[in-house]
Parts: sequence; structure tokens; C-alpha cells
Amino acid sequence: MLKQHTDPFPRIAGYYGSLIDKYGHDPRSCDYGRAQSQEIKFRVLSEAIPLEDRSILDVGCGFADFERYLASRFTRIRYSGIDICEAMVAEALRIDPTLDVGVANLLNLPSKKQFDLVTANGILYLLGENAWPIMQSLIIRMYDLCREAVAFNSLSAWATDKENGEFYPDPLLVLEFCRTLTPWVVLRHDYHPRDFTIYMYKTPRA
Repeated sequence: MLKQHTDPFPRIAGYYGSLIDKYGHDPRSCDYGRAQSQEIKFRVLSEAIPLEDRSILDVGCGFADFERYLASRFTRIRYSGIDICEAMVAEALRIDPTLDVGVANLLNLPSKKQFDLVTANGILYLLGENAWPIMQSLIIRMYDLCREAVAFNSLSAWATDKENGEFYPDPLLVLEFCRTLTPWVVLRHDYHPRDFTIYMYKTPRA
């Protein structure tokens, strides 16, 4: 458990709450410059495993826009989402009250609840001064909760246009850490110059 004085999550939740106050239900409230960037990241996350008839946990689900993306492309998906920002979850449920989404911190979820795929989109870049150890804790937790795979993205240290206050880990350092949990890993740095995605698997892929 993170010590109170190093816990970045209340600050992050407040940041997104302020964006919702400003923009409403809009990709900018999830800190995307353009809706196209969101869709590209959704596509890459969705390519980790075949998704028909699979359960998915969307960590940092925001407005649950990923659920609508998946539902328009795949069948029989069992979607769940969590977010630390209450306003995000409230808006997601206003749009679709039938969604399985709730306010929760990934690090506090019970291990007995598992999902075929655990995804995380854009949850790492605001972690602050203790970003690297917190990122490792989040990756471990996602891997514990998955049956088949984890897919998460991050800003990349290989970016040429970094912004102050954002966390840009080295993709190879992150990959090496993931390999301490499983040898079955994939690094993707082929879809955006500032971003990378890692897939982690419980078993080798055919």
C-alpha cells in the first residue's frame, strides 16, 4: 500500500474532474488532444488477444468509451471498468446505466476476481515523483488479475517532444520489468511516436 504522502491518485482524480468540468463528455476530458488518438490506442489494446466471448477489465475506464468501441467490433464481450475519478464513472453510468463500472483503485481490487484480458489506457503519465515503483505495482496487479493477457500503454522516453510533469519511461526498461513476471511479452512502438504498448501473456502465443 502506498504511503499517504506519496499517493498520487487523489491528485490524478482531481485533475480529471477539473477536465470534466471544463469539457464534459469529450476526449479532451481524458486528456486526448484528438479523438483519433483515443481510437488508435483502443485499436492497439484490442489486438492483444481474440476478444469474442472474453471478459475484460478496463483500468482507468473513464467514460467507458472503450466499451462502446469494443461492442461495435466484437461479440459477446463481458466488459468491466474501474476508475479513480468519481465524475468519470458517474458520466459513464449516466450514458449507459447497465454498464459494469465503478469507482475503485486497481491496487485495492481482490485477487479472486479475474478477467481474460486486463487493459490500461493512459493511466501512468501523471504518477509523479514516485512513478516508476508505482508503475511496477500497477503492472504486477494487472498481471495477477488476468487469466490470459494484460495490455497497457505509456508515454515513451523515445518521444522527441516531451512535456513537463509527465512520466516517460524507457520502453526497454518497462519490457525488462515485465519479463520478470512472464517471458511471453510483446512491445509495440509502431503506432504513435510518443507512445508504446506492452502485451503480457500467461502462456505462449501460437
